[in-house]
Amino acid sequence: MEKFNNNQQLQRQLLVDNLFRLLTRSFAFLVLALLVGILISLVIGAMPSIKAFGWSFFFTSDWDPVSAKFGAVVPIFGTLATSFIALLIGVPVSFGVALFLTELCPVWLKRPLGIAVELLAGIPSIIYGMWGLFVFAPLFADHVQPMLIDNLGELPLIGFLFQGAPMGIGIFTA
Repeated sequence: MEKFNNNQQLQRQLLVDNLFRLLTRSFAFLVLALLVGILISLVIGAMPSIKAFGWSFFFTSDWDPVSAKFGAVVPIFGTLATSFIALLIGVPVSFGVALFLTELCPVWLKRPLGIAVELLAGIPSIIYGMWGLFVFAPLFADHVQPMLIDNLGELPLIGFLFQGAPMGIGIFTA
């Protein structure tokens, strides 16, 4: 009798596992379908602009509202470059913080430091951006950028990051 109960339990567990697998797969496909729907919606919404300005909008750097010539390559490059730099800085720092908190941190410091990290994560990123724009950018424009422009502006490959007027805003500051 006990063997029969075990067999019934195994069959029930197999049924529950298959149901869970089916449900998980269904939600994965739902997420994929939502993503495809969002992309289709974006393309449909952008079609009037694409018809007016053409696909060259994505590959030219012109921005002349008077003659209605627009290009987005500069903002696209800026977004990709600042995102890459942010990942280059953020990923090692986050792994370092996580490694320190889980493996190296003294027991008495784990809780307060963990709470501080969670509080920082709870602040919306726009607040950090505004802080950078209103506090960090003016300091950077007055003290750091002039020195960097003088010393690094002529270097090949990275010199373009340090050229221009020291306004405190730009790819390097971002």
